[in-house]
Amino acid sequence: MQKCIPSIAIAATITLLTACNSQTQEVTAQPEHSLPTVNVLTVELSPGYAVDREYVGTVQAGQSANLGFELGGKVNSLLVDEGDTVVKGQPLIRLDTQLLETEAQQLGAQLEQLDAQLDLTRTNLQRQRQLKKKGFSADAEIDSLISQRDALLANVRQLNATLASNKLRLEKSTIYAPYTGKISQRFVSQGDVVNVGAPTLTLLADDLKEARIGVPIKYLQALSANTSARVRVGANTYDATLLNPGAALDMRSRTVTLRYLLPENTSALDGQLAYLQFAFETPKEGFWMPLTGLTDGLRGTWNIYAVVPGDSGNQFISRRSVQVLHADDQRAYVSGAIDNGDKVLTDGVHRVVSGQSVNLAAE
Repeated sequence: MQKCIPSIAIAATITLLTACNSQTQEVTAQPEHSLPTVNVLTVELSPGYAVDREYVGTVQAGQSANLGFELGGKVNSLLVDEGDTVVKGQPLIRLDTQLLETEAQQLGAQLEQLDAQLDLTRTNLQRQRQLKKKGFSADAEIDSLISQRDALLANVRQLNATLASNKLRLEKSTIYAPYTGKISQRFVSQGDVVNVGAPTLTLLADDLKEARIGVPIKYLQALSANTSARVRVGANTYDATLLNPGAALDMRSRTVTLRYLLPENTSALDGQLAYLQFAFETPKEGFWMPLTGLTDGLRGTWNIYAVVPGDSGNQFISRRSVQVLHADDQRAYVSGAIDNGDKVLTDGVHRVVSGQSVNLAAE
């Protein structure tokens, strides 16, 4: 029995050593922890940045006329309605002209009567002159006939002027389109009695449409220096020409109204919204980078993470403080502790800390 005890102890010791050796081999077989791979961007220094802006206004016709009659009367016929397109010289609306036509007939009859009297006076005057040659007529009779003839001629001229006035009033009883355009409003109906100068129709010119847009006074000089601009109306964008650089400040909106001429045949309606597009340049050096590469900093600043080489050849993270000068929905324009050609993280900034070693993904 005493000889068996050492054998059992030796066997147990061998088993224990074998187990310990297996555990040591398992620990040694575990893979080493790999470095994180980050996406970087090589930033380039820019002399400044441009901010795209839009200011709103309205489309207006180059010509807009409230058409009225130069004399009063009753509307006899409406030849157009709202929305109709008319051409220059087309009749639009007429007044009742029965009184003027009757007056013209009366004047015509009076003129015929004067012509008959004038013919008789001229015949008598010729007869008296023949009698005078024979000594049977006095000078007083001839002078009286000459006076009658001259008075009749003056009455004829007066009636002709009255007839011309009547004809002119007949012509002005019809409103004609002064230019090609579209009827936007109608203020009268058939049978209405209108006064002199009362508006009956509003006519908007089809061509030479303008965009009138109010801009802040601080941008007036920059916009006035450019005679051309981009104006968006609905889904269409047009190349517009500056007509008026603005001369007065609107006291309500505190803006200056600029007038831009739109191209011919522009499919824009009067009163439709128009947007002036321009890029305002800010000459300040900085760098463009994605918003996903920014994190909050202290006291209104922002942090970015640059990747710099270490002494042993590895790459590690370096936190930099920057100021955001401008940002849109995707990028930010920043300046601060960053130089031209630096490599900065574009995303995943929440997964790294300053001083951490990383691997670089292919740019």
